[in-house]
Amino acid sequence: MPVYRALTFPVESQDFRVKWLLEEFRRLVNESIRIALRDDIRSRARLVRVAYGDLSNRHVVHKKYIPSAFEVALGVLKAHRRRLKKGKSSSVPFVRRPMLKAENQSYRLDRVTGRLRIPVRGNEGVLLDLPLSEMHRSVLADPLWSLGSLTVVPGKVIVTVRREAPKAYEPQGAIALDTNEDSMDGVVVSRERMNLVTVSFDRVRQIQGIHFSRRRRLASKKANDRRVAKRLLSREGRREHNRICQRLHSVSKGLVSFAKERRVAVVLEGLTQFESGGHSRRMNRRLSSWPRREVHRQIEYKAALAGVPVIKVNPAWTSKTCPVCGARRRDRVGKDFVCEMCDWEMDRQINAGMNILKTALASNEALARAVRFQPGALRHDVVSPLYDLLREGGGAREEPSGVESRPGTNPDVTEPRLDTQLVHLL
Repeated sequence: MPVYRALTFPVESQDFRVKWLLEEFRRLVNESIRIALRDDIRSRARLVRVAYGDLSNRHVVHKKYIPSAFEVALGVLKAHRRRLKKGKSSSVPFVRRPMLKAENQSYRLDRVTGRLRIPVRGNEGVLLDLPLSEMHRSVLADPLWSLGSLTVVPGKVIVTVRREAPKAYEPQGAIALDTNEDSMDGVVVSRERMNLVTVSFDRVRQIQGIHFSRRRRLASKKANDRRVAKRLLSREGRREHNRICQRLHSVSKGLVSFAKERRVAVVLEGLTQFESGGHSRRMNRRLSSWPRREVHRQIEYKAALAGVPVIKVNPAWTSKTCPVCGARRRDRVGKDFVCEMCDWEMDRQINAGMNILKTALASNEALARAVRFQPGALRHDVVSPLYDLLREGGGAREEPSGVESRPGTNPDVTEPRLDTQLVHLL
């Protein structure tokens, strides 16, 4: 399975040929959109037969850019036709921002120095020096990463790289996590032991609230100058994006390293976009800014590169189902889930992680053979923290199994509460 990554380089080119090339490619895309709409063309091969000769005579650019413009135009039209098919209103699409998309045969990139050559027309080209960071050098120095398409927009160059992911190993356990606003909560299980876990998002929600207040204050102060307001709000949005992405990358990297070290599979929910109906305006804003899909995307591609198997399950009823007897609650569940049939009680988020694991075990035979999961044993047994990645050096540490903490076994040791049993991975 191929894995794709996008390497982004900030570039401010003053060469007028670059600006001309971006504008010319934008015109190519818009003309291709009009031709495809006029003749009802849906494939690139047919669009090449119909429009390639005419556009190559009227636009003096590198000829390999024309099929790339066809591909961009058909991608824009696909979304337009999908909206019309669903009965939604949609105007004729039009690309307004200057851009350029080139395949890997069109440009030349020195992977050591970052020198990029973009052809303009014929033998004429433009040289750009891309600023290489440590992350860029580590990827470009790896011969397993092959270069893909190139996208150029004002102030930014994006290079796509591709690599074949290694084959995923046979899991010897599983870590099932329920994704929430502040953390991912669930359980780590193997054939020998089971531990409750929580992965904190490191104040992501608080950072979003801080930057939301700043943007609202800036919009109020600069309400009479839209140009300045747009520049300040864009800068504030970039700051928020960088701070949140850095924290999510730390979460996903640590989680994948944890799973690879212990050779366990990662079980996640197959989350989709929430509908706005039934929620207040404030709740809709919170749900729309919740980075659930971003953290899942990072975990999935990093797990694919590390050979860690990832299993996605249906999240329906995971927070309202008892993992012991299977009974469901139809009413609203608070912070703790209490089963009305068997009196099972557990934190709602941890309870959802257990149900996610049960769903994965029912659908994956290899995982079911490697895992022994008995949620009913938690009714009386105490699960103590086993792994604590906050410790210096990381790694595992040995903790009491909980047997000596049962009442009657050791009078000097008291039974710990549930909130002290959560394992903070990151």
